[in-house]
This record gives sequence, structure tokens and C-alpha cells, in this order.
Amino acid sequence: MGKSRKITLSVPTTLGDITLGQYQKYMKVIDENKDDSLSVDFVNKKLIEIFCDVNLNEVDKIPLKEAEKVIEVITKAFEQKDKLIQHFTLREVEFGFIPKLDDISLGEYIDLENTIVDWQQMHKAMAVLYRVVNFKSKDKYTIAPYEPNDEVREIMKEMPLDAVMSSMVFFYDLGKELSIATLNFIEQEMKQGKTSLPKEFLDKNGDGISQYMQSLKEMSSNLTELHKSPFSSV
Repeated sequence: MGKSRKITLSVPTTLGDITLGQYQKYMKVIDENKDDSLSVDFVNKKLIEIFCDVNLNEVDKIPLKEAEKVIEVITKAFEQKDKLIQHFTLREVEFGFIPKLDDISLGEYIDLENTIVDWQQMHKAMAVLYRVVNFKSKDKYTIAPYEPNDEVREIMKEMPLDAVMSSMVFFYDLGKELSIATLNFIEQEMKQGKTSLPKEFLDKNGDGISQYMQSLKEMSSNLTELHKSPFSSV
């Protein structure tokens, strides 16, 4: 009788050990089966397969107690708090977070807004927020100009998940603060009759502010759902 082959796993202990691409694969499994009654066993098997980079057939051979330990370690990794990750290295190239997010261009914002609420598009959003560092001096740095590039977007699938999670929270918090400040300013200007916008414009776009606030709430809800632990729905 032959000896059973020992299975060696590389278990991620932090979000920095998990790539965006791995998390996208996992979320695709969840999304494609969300209308079905997913069993905890199936989800846990996919969890180990994807995050530990092991064949699904091999997962079935892992002793139950060991599998439970692996799942516990990965689950704890998703409980870590998000602190903005400003730099990471991919393929020996350093990437940096936009130094001044409030200076983002319209084109960058549009690409970001269209992709940051969808996990399967998240690598495109990260290609906006993180770019190659082209100059660095102590804690100061600059990054390359934004140019939509499919090759770079694909590379971003290899970035660490802690950077993804932290940048999502940072982007949303900043956007919420800026939006609230802008809306408060417009409201005060309108009350005091100081707004320079023509009355016809305000009448025609009277619902604009409320629509924008609703859009912001929807984005907030989407980001909140995206940022939840993947195990909360299991």
C-alpha cells in the first residue's frame, strides 16, 4: 500500500499575502452562485483552493482539522484594519498611490468611478490610483501620468489586497468629504443669493443635487458591500 502524498500549503496570514487577482477569482465564484444556496463546505474549499494556490482535488485530501485551521487563519487576515498603503513593488517596479488625490483629473475620475464599484474591474481602478514612481526623495515622490493601458491593468491583478482595500476606503472617504463640502457650499450660496449660476440653470437642474447625493449614497453602499469580508454572506 503506497504512502499518501503530503500536501504543502502556503497560507496567507495578512491581506498583503493575497493578490487582487486571487480575490477577484474568489468573488467571481460567490457572484456566479449567489442565487443558489451555496454550501459552506463548497465556499471553504474554493477559499483554500484560490488563496492557498492549490488544486481543488488536493483540497479534498486535507485533514479536516488542518483545513479548519487554514480557514481560520485566512478569515483573521480579512479582519485587519485598513491603513493606506502608499507603495508596493511589482516585478521589481515600484508603484505609488496618487500623491494628491484631490488633484485628480476628470478623465481619471471617470475611469475610477466606472470601475471601483465592481470587483471584476478593480484592477482597472487600481491602475488609476497606483502608478509607477518616477521620482522619489525621502517621503516625497511623483508618479507617471495616467494613460489607460491594458498591460498595466493586467499587472495590477498581482498587487497586494491590503493596498486595494485601503485605497478604496481612502478614495471613498475623501470623495464623501469633498462632496458634502461642495453641496454645503452651494446650498449656503443659494440661500444667500450669492450663487453665480443662472436661475434658468438652477431651475432646469433643480434635482441635480439630490440626484448627486443619491448617486453618492449608492456608491457608498456599493463600496461598503465590496469591502465586507467575503465570509459575511456564507
